[in-house]
Amino acid sequence: MVANQMKILVIDDDPALRDACREILRRQGHHVELAEGGRGGLALLGKFAFDVIMLDLRMPDIDGMTVLRRIIEQDPHAVVIIISGHGSIERAVEAMKLGAFDFVSKPFTPDRLRGAVEKAREKRQLILENAYLKDEIKRRSPTRMIYRSAAIEKIMDLARRVAMSDATVLLTGQSGTGKGILARIIHELSARRSSPFVAVDCSTLVPTLFESELFGHVKGSFTGADADKMGKFELSDGGTLFFDEVANISWEIQAKLLKAVEDRAVCRVGSNRLISVDTRLVAATNQNLAQAVQAGTFRQDLFYRLNVVHIELPPLKDRPEDVPVLAEYFLDRYRYRSPSRVRGFAPQAMEALARQPWPGNVRELENAVQRLAVLAGGELITLADIEAGSPAAVHSGADDGELLSLAELEKRQIIRAMNRLAGHRGEMAKALGIDRKTLRLKIRKYGLEDQGPDAD
Repeated sequence: MVANQMKILVIDDDPALRDACREILRRQGHHVELAEGGRGGLALLGKFAFDVIMLDLRMPDIDGMTVLRRIIEQDPHAVVIIISGHGSIERAVEAMKLGAFDFVSKPFTPDRLRGAVEKAREKRQLILENAYLKDEIKRRSPTRMIYRSAAIEKIMDLARRVAMSDATVLLTGQSGTGKGILARIIHELSARRSSPFVAVDCSTLVPTLFESELFGHVKGSFTGADADKMGKFELSDGGTLFFDEVANISWEIQAKLLKAVEDRAVCRVGSNRLISVDTRLVAATNQNLAQAVQAGTFRQDLFYRLNVVHIELPPLKDRPEDVPVLAEYFLDRYRYRSPSRVRGFAPQAMEALARQPWPGNVRELENAVQRLAVLAGGELITLADIEAGSPAAVHSGADDGELLSLAELEKRQIIRAMNRLAGHRGEMAKALGIDRKTLRLKIRKYGLEDQGPDAD
């Protein structure tokens, strides 16, 4: 099945309409099954899984509302598009309250049908992504962070209490301290856990498209808007909307975000119709928003809206007792993904890791552990491995106390990578955390061209 192809079930007693739907949707690349009534539709649903279900409300054998209730009972996340006649709009609205995703009124154009199915595809994709995320969280970190420190225990206790409410949460702390993980944990512990968790990285979105990403747009509202699109607010309806690096939002978008938060409704770009949304907001930043307010770069009223509950995550250097459990966790996870003979850390090596300042915090530690697992010379990661693998490592004083220059440490690291990975440049670059061009320049700089094959 191709990336955007879906398996769609059309349940309708009108054979002409069924055939028309099949023809239109097949041209889009979808696989379409047909059922001539409610009983036939339920029978197919009992045998097969469908990404989207199109359901007529008026059928002679079983009423469409009854079929919808059974579908939702079996799968609360089912994506159902109601097919309604002119006289049944009120029933279509009632169906959406029961859990239907959208409705199309008869007679509908091919464009209207394609637009509804495209929106349903986006919704289905989000459901699948959230299901995957939940599985990952359960497998890797079941609603908890990896820690031993009292500082994180206090934060987790606060997060558990906050999760039981719908209060807006502002997470602050340096990059790499785990703000994104904590946001997901708050969602997983909340009553909204079965609904979507939608993350918005405010630092990567193009400013000109930010409004469209948040609030959605209607077809033709700007160049490239070839179809209606749901924004992040709509996609997170019933769940949690996470704004990462919220300080990067422009002043103009801040005003529109504030209005959406206050009104609990959004208006798509190119439309005047308000769409009600029920979403819980969590925001994160590595900047001081209070100072940004004083500097005039962040709206004070929006700051107050976001700063209902404030949780600050401390840097890793302030909780060194967390380093050993994190390092062991990252090593175990690496071994799970990639077979490795490395099975642990020598005591001196772990002590050295705990002494590091870790300016990149947990994210930097994770990358360092992965490099060490790739380049370690034996079954245990030793102090020598760390000294060779980290320019920031402090020499233990086990020998004559000589401090190595950064250049010498870097050279040793490259030589170690050559020996461990048989000179395979692609694997070396990946293990060292640099690109191949940079690796070639450094090999030339240190005169190491003849020390290993130039393998790709």
